[in-house]
Order: sequence, then C-alpha cells, then structure tokens
Amino acid sequence: MAKFEASALPPRILICGEPASGKTGALAQLANSGYRLLIHDFDNNSRVIGSYLKPGAADVYLQTYAVAKITNTNLFGGTSVAPKQAVDSMRTFCKLLEHWKTPTEDLGPIANLTSKDVIVIDSGTFLGEMLLLAAHEDPETKRDLRSLYNVAGRYYGAILDHLTGPKVGASVIVLTHIMQTGEKDDQGKIVGKARDIPVGVGEKFSKKMQTYFSDIWHLEVGRDGKRSFKTSATDKASLRSSAPNLIKPVEDFDLASMLDRLTGSK
Repeated sequence: MAKFEASALPPRILICGEPASGKTGALAQLANSGYRLLIHDFDNNSRVIGSYLKPGAADVYLQTYAVAKITNTNLFGGTSVAPKQAVDSMRTFCKLLEHWKTPTEDLGPIANLTSKDVIVIDSGTFLGEMLLLAAHEDPETKRDLRSLYNVAGRYYGAILDHLTGPKVGASVIVLTHIMQTGEKDDQGKIVGKARDIPVGVGEKFSKKMQTYFSDIWHLEVGRDGKRSFKTSATDKASLRSSAPNLIKPVEDFDLASMLDRLTGSK
C-alpha cells in the first residue's frame, strides 16, 4: 500500500468573527512573533495593528483599497465612478497576488515566499463588496444585471483558487465577518436552526467559500470579555482544523502560537 503523505502547502486559514472581536488586532501577534505580513486592507482599518506592534516585530506591508467601501449609490463619486474604480482596484489586487511590487517595495514573486510570510485579506467581506462593484462592468452583467452575483462569485472563486493553491508559497489568512443562514419562510425569515457562515459575496457563494480552506476558525468574545478561537465543528458552524492533534477545539487568543504549531516553526 502506498504511503500517505500530507500536503506540504502552508496553512490556508479562514478566521470569522463579529466586528470588533479582535480579528485585525490578532495580526499584530504574528508580526511580534516573527511572521512577515503582506496585508490587503479592504476594511481601511489595518492601521490599528501599529498600536500593538512591539520593538523588533517583523515587517508589515500594507496595501489599501479604499474603493471597497464605496457603494454603487456613492453620494460623492457618482454611481458610474465606483464600478470603474473597483475594476482598477481588482486588477491591482490580482497583480499583487502574483508578485508584490509597489512603487516603493518589491518583495518578489508570491511563489517564492515561505510559511513565515503571511498573506492577509482583511477582510473577505469587503473584498466581496469590491468584486460586486467590479462585476457591474463585466459584459455578462451588462447584458443581464441578474447575473451580477454569479459573476462576482466567479471572480471570488478564482481568487480563492489562486490563494489556496500551490502557486502561493506563503501562509494565507482571510478574515471575514459572520452572517446567518438556514431554511427560510416566504418572507425570507430564518425558521428553525440558524447557522453561521462567512460573509463573502451573496449567500450562495458564502456557503461555498468554506470549502477552499484547510482551517476555519471562529474568533469569539465571551461574556467576561475573554477572546478565544473555536476550531471544532458545532451545530452552529462548520469549523475545522487541518491538525486536530496540534490545535485544540478551543484555543486561547494567541494566533502566533497556533500558526507556529501548524507550520512547525517552533
């Protein structure tokens, strides 16, 4: 019988949580532990990481995409401006996913990075908003606006295929917010047991989004204010760990320690 060999790919992690649960702040733990961060900031909130960095922290590179928070009814840019800006931002984003090169930085091809480099999408929720805007400029959507979510979902799927595939040598962390899904009545209200899923682009793709990742964790804040990572599936959420022998079902708020165990860094 052939010997089983586990995949050598670095971790591909989806971290879900409510707003202000500490998802972005947890990234500073990684830099403080020696992980170099390449952050795609769609929330325009990653600057808070600087407040938590310690002397000697690893480098943190930040690319912001302000267009992600422009709605298609933008009062200042006009309804025709936002989709075109979103297409430009999407193209910039995709180029950086192959080779991180800006006017001031050249970190080389993404394939040459290692598990001590972490590509971060902060957040997948607002990435989805940007892709929805960009999809307005797609010829298919212009022919039939009803295809908008299908087109944006295909964009998102292609991005996740690349991010979680073998062409990316870095570890990958995608942060998202949470939405509830379940059986609905004729008025759209959830009846029966609701389940938590990540917010991607539309409910259909958000359900599929979970299939791309080796690890899916929820960052939760208890009634006592203590933060923790839940990594094991429940009747409320489809969570998982690629190494349940290394990662406990409930982990303390120490993202660096968890990544160290998955990458074998320490």
